[in-house]
Amino acid sequence: MKRTTLTFILVLFWGVYSIGQDDGGETEDARYLQKGQVSVGMRTTTSLFGHDNIPGLGVGGQTRWQIFDFMNTEWFADWITLDLKGAGTRNNAHIGWSVMFYPKQFGRITPYVVAGHCFDYAKVIPLSTPYEDRSDEIVTRWSSAIQMGLGSHFFLNDRFDISLQAQYMLHLGKHLDYELNETPSGYYLTTGTEASGVGMEGHVLITASMNIRLADLW
Repeated sequence: MKRTTLTFILVLFWGVYSIGQDDGGETEDARYLQKGQVSVGMRTTTSLFGHDNIPGLGVGGQTRWQIFDFMNTEWFADWITLDLKGAGTRNNAHIGWSVMFYPKQFGRITPYVVAGHCFDYAKVIPLSTPYEDRSDEIVTRWSSAIQMGLGSHFFLNDRFDISLQAQYMLHLGKHLDYELNETPSGYYLTTGTEASGVGMEGHVLITASMNIRLADLW
Protein backbone atom coordinates (compact mmCIF):
# COMPACT_ATOMS: atom_id res chain seq x y z
CA MET A 1 0.00 0.00 0.00
CA LYS A 2 2.79 2.42 0.87
CA ARG A 3 4.62 1.65 -2.38
CA THR A 4 1.41 2.25 -4.37
CA THR A 5 0.83 5.56 -2.60
CA LEU A 6 4.40 6.73 -3.25
CA THR A 7 4.19 5.75 -6.93
CA PHE A 8 0.92 7.65 -7.35
CA ILE A 9 2.37 10.78 -5.71
CA LEU A 10 5.46 10.66 -7.96
CA VAL A 11 3.32 10.28 -11.09
CA LEU A 12 1.10 13.14 -9.88
CA PHE A 13 3.97 15.59 -9.46
CA TRP A 14 5.58 14.49 -12.72
CA GLY A 15 2.31 15.27 -14.49
CA VAL A 16 2.01 18.70 -12.85
CA TYR A 17 5.62 19.47 -13.85
CA SER A 18 4.98 18.36 -17.44
CA ILE A 19 1.91 20.59 -17.75
CA GLY A 20 3.84 23.56 -16.43
CA GLN A 21 6.78 22.95 -18.82
CA ASP A 22 4.64 22.62 -21.98
CA ASP A 23 4.80 26.02 -23.60
CA GLY A 24 2.48 24.73 -26.32
CA GLY A 25 1.29 27.58 -28.47
CA GLU A 26 -2.02 29.18 -29.12
CA THR A 27 -4.46 26.76 -30.73
CA GLU A 28 -8.13 27.66 -30.33
CA ASP A 29 -9.70 30.37 -28.23
CA ALA A 30 -10.82 29.67 -24.68
CA ARG A 31 -14.55 29.65 -25.41
CA TYR A 32 -14.81 26.11 -24.01
CA LEU A 33 -13.95 27.24 -20.48
CA GLN A 34 -14.87 30.70 -19.21
CA LYS A 35 -15.86 32.17 -15.87
CA GLY A 36 -19.56 32.10 -15.09
CA GLN A 37 -20.30 28.77 -16.77
CA VAL A 38 -22.53 26.23 -15.02
CA SER A 39 -22.72 22.58 -16.08
CA VAL A 40 -24.11 19.26 -14.86
CA GLY A 41 -23.04 15.71 -15.58
CA MET A 42 -23.06 12.02 -14.78
CA ARG A 43 -20.01 9.99 -13.76
CA THR A 44 -18.72 6.51 -13.19
CA THR A 45 -15.94 5.90 -10.66
CA THR A 46 -13.57 2.99 -10.12
CA SER A 47 -11.91 2.57 -6.72
CA LEU A 48 -8.49 0.87 -6.65
CA PHE A 49 -5.80 -0.13 -4.10
CA GLY A 50 -8.07 0.34 -1.09
CA HIS A 51 -8.34 -1.38 2.29
CA ASP A 52 -9.05 -4.83 0.80
CA ASN A 53 -7.15 -4.46 -2.50
CA ILE A 54 -10.47 -5.16 -4.21
CA PRO A 55 -11.67 -2.88 -7.02
CA GLY A 56 -15.03 -1.16 -6.67
CA LEU A 57 -17.31 0.41 -9.24
CA GLY A 58 -19.80 3.22 -8.73
CA VAL A 59 -22.00 5.86 -10.29
CA GLY A 60 -22.76 9.46 -9.41
CA GLY A 61 -23.22 12.98 -10.64
CA GLN A 62 -21.78 16.47 -10.33
CA THR A 63 -22.37 20.10 -11.07
CA ARG A 64 -19.62 22.57 -11.98
CA TRP A 65 -19.54 26.30 -11.25
CA GLN A 66 -16.60 28.10 -12.87
CA ILE A 67 -15.35 31.03 -10.77
CA PHE A 68 -12.46 32.24 -12.97
CA ASP A 69 -11.16 31.33 -16.43
CA PHE A 70 -8.33 29.40 -14.74
CA MET A 71 -10.35 27.85 -11.87
CA ASN A 72 -13.47 25.67 -11.77
CA THR A 73 -15.37 24.09 -8.89
CA GLU A 74 -17.07 20.69 -8.90
CA TRP A 75 -19.73 19.49 -6.42
CA PHE A 76 -20.20 15.74 -6.60
CA ALA A 77 -21.81 12.62 -5.12
CA ASP A 78 -20.77 8.98 -5.72
CA TRP A 79 -22.08 5.57 -4.67
CA ILE A 80 -19.43 2.82 -4.96
CA THR A 81 -19.93 -0.91 -4.35
CA LEU A 82 -17.23 -3.52 -3.64
CA ASP A 83 -17.81 -7.27 -3.78
CA LEU A 84 -15.83 -8.69 -0.87
CA LYS A 85 -14.92 -11.96 -2.64
CA GLY A 86 -18.45 -13.32 -2.33
CA ALA A 87 -18.44 -13.04 1.48
CA GLY A 88 -20.28 -9.71 1.62
CA THR A 89 -20.35 -6.22 0.16
CA ARG A 90 -18.96 -2.82 1.05
CA ASN A 91 -20.75 0.35 -0.02
CA ASN A 92 -19.14 3.79 0.00
CA ALA A 93 -20.95 7.10 -0.49
CA HIS A 94 -18.89 10.23 -1.25
CA ILE A 95 -20.38 13.72 -1.01
CA GLY A 96 -17.96 16.58 -1.54
CA TRP A 97 -16.38 19.28 -3.67
CA SER A 98 -13.23 19.84 -5.69
CA VAL A 99 -11.35 22.77 -7.20
CA MET A 100 -9.88 22.38 -10.69
CA PHE A 101 -6.96 24.55 -11.79
CA TYR A 102 -6.15 25.01 -15.48
CA PRO A 103 -2.42 25.84 -15.97
CA LYS A 104 -3.14 26.38 -19.66
CA GLN A 105 -6.01 25.77 -22.05
CA PHE A 106 -5.33 23.86 -25.27
CA GLY A 107 -8.63 24.28 -27.05
CA ARG A 108 -10.66 21.09 -27.05
CA ILE A 109 -8.25 19.27 -24.72
CA THR A 110 -7.74 20.99 -21.38
CA PRO A 111 -5.67 19.30 -18.60
CA TYR A 112 -6.12 20.30 -14.99
CA VAL A 113 -4.92 19.76 -11.43
CA VAL A 114 -7.73 18.88 -9.01
CA ALA A 115 -7.91 18.92 -5.19
CA GLY A 116 -10.81 18.80 -2.78
CA HIS A 117 -12.60 17.42 0.25
CA CYS A 118 -15.51 15.07 0.84
CA PHE A 119 -17.48 13.24 3.50
CA ASP A 120 -17.59 9.44 3.22
CA TYR A 121 -20.15 6.95 4.48
CA ALA A 122 -19.06 3.30 4.45
CA LYS A 123 -21.21 0.24 5.13
CA VAL A 124 -20.00 -3.38 5.27
CA ILE A 125 -22.67 -6.09 4.94
CA PRO A 126 -21.77 -9.76 5.58
CA LEU A 127 -23.48 -12.29 3.32
CA SER A 128 -26.61 -13.77 4.85
CA THR A 129 -27.98 -17.18 3.84
CA PRO A 130 -31.26 -19.01 4.49
CA TYR A 131 -29.44 -20.77 7.32
CA GLU A 132 -27.67 -17.76 8.84
CA ASP A 133 -29.08 -14.26 9.21
CA ARG A 134 -26.16 -11.86 9.68
CA SER A 135 -28.04 -8.56 9.38
CA ASP A 136 -27.09 -7.67 12.96
CA GLU A 137 -23.36 -7.84 12.03
CA ILE A 138 -23.45 -4.86 9.65
CA VAL A 139 -20.86 -2.17 10.47
CA THR A 140 -20.91 1.47 9.31
CA ARG A 141 -18.67 4.53 9.49
CA TRP A 142 -18.65 8.24 8.68
CA SER A 143 -15.30 9.81 7.84
CA SER A 144 -13.79 12.90 6.26
CA ALA A 145 -11.43 12.73 3.28
CA ILE A 146 -9.20 14.88 1.10
CA GLN A 147 -8.27 14.11 -2.50
CA MET A 148 -5.83 15.35 -5.13
CA GLY A 149 -4.96 14.35 -8.67
CA LEU A 150 -4.88 15.13 -12.38
CA GLY A 151 -7.49 15.16 -15.11
CA SER A 152 -8.44 16.43 -18.52
CA HIS A 153 -11.54 17.70 -20.32
CA PHE A 154 -12.20 16.57 -23.90
CA PHE A 155 -14.68 18.94 -25.55
CA LEU A 156 -16.85 17.54 -28.34
CA ASN A 157 -18.37 20.97 -28.91
CA ASP A 158 -18.66 24.23 -26.97
CA ARG A 159 -21.33 22.80 -24.62
CA PHE A 160 -20.50 19.12 -24.15
CA ASP A 161 -17.37 17.48 -22.72
CA ILE A 162 -16.06 14.12 -21.57
CA SER A 163 -13.71 14.28 -18.58
CA LEU A 164 -11.26 11.76 -17.16
CA GLN A 165 -9.40 12.14 -13.88
CA ALA A 166 -7.32 10.13 -11.39
CA GLN A 167 -7.15 11.10 -7.72
CA TYR A 168 -5.70 9.74 -4.51
CA MET A 169 -8.24 9.99 -1.67
CA LEU A 170 -7.13 9.84 1.97
CA HIS A 171 -9.76 9.18 4.66
CA LEU A 172 -9.39 10.20 8.29
CA GLY A 173 -11.81 8.53 10.72
CA LYS A 174 -12.57 5.36 12.65
CA HIS A 175 -11.47 1.98 11.30
CA LEU A 176 -14.17 -0.33 10.01
CA ASP A 177 -13.85 -3.44 12.16
CA TYR A 178 -14.03 -6.32 9.67
CA GLU A 179 -11.77 -8.96 8.17
CA LEU A 180 -11.84 -11.35 5.22
CA ASN A 181 -10.77 -14.88 6.14
CA GLU A 182 -10.02 -17.59 3.58
CA THR A 183 -11.55 -21.01 4.33
CA PRO A 184 -11.55 -24.30 2.39
CA SER A 185 -15.03 -23.46 1.06
CA GLY A 186 -14.26 -19.82 0.19
CA TYR A 187 -14.03 -16.52 2.03
CA TYR A 188 -15.82 -15.67 5.27
CA LEU A 189 -16.36 -12.10 6.47
CA THR A 190 -16.11 -11.37 10.19
CA THR A 191 -17.13 -8.02 11.64
CA GLY A 192 -16.91 -6.28 15.00
CA THR A 193 -19.70 -4.51 16.80
CA GLU A 194 -18.81 -1.05 15.44
CA ALA A 195 -16.09 1.06 13.83
CA SER A 196 -13.25 1.56 16.29
CA GLY A 197 -9.96 3.42 16.63
CA VAL A 198 -8.86 6.40 14.57
CA GLY A 199 -6.62 6.10 11.56
CA MET A 200 -6.11 6.82 7.87
CA GLU A 201 -7.21 4.82 4.85
CA GLY A 202 -6.40 5.67 1.24
CA HIS A 203 -7.35 4.56 -2.24
CA VAL A 204 -7.14 5.68 -5.88
CA LEU A 205 -10.23 6.88 -7.74
CA ILE A 206 -10.49 6.85 -11.55
CA THR A 207 -13.49 8.90 -12.70
CA ALA A 208 -14.97 9.31 -16.17
CA SER A 209 -17.82 11.78 -16.66
CA MET A 210 -20.04 13.34 -19.31
CA ASN A 211 -21.05 16.98 -18.81
CA ILE A 212 -23.24 19.54 -20.50
CA ARG A 213 -23.10 23.31 -20.02
CA LEU A 214 -26.44 24.76 -18.96
CA ALA A 215 -25.80 28.48 -18.64
CA ASP A 216 -23.37 31.42 -18.57
CA LEU A 217 -24.23 33.41 -15.44
CA TRP A 218 -21.62 36.17 -15.69
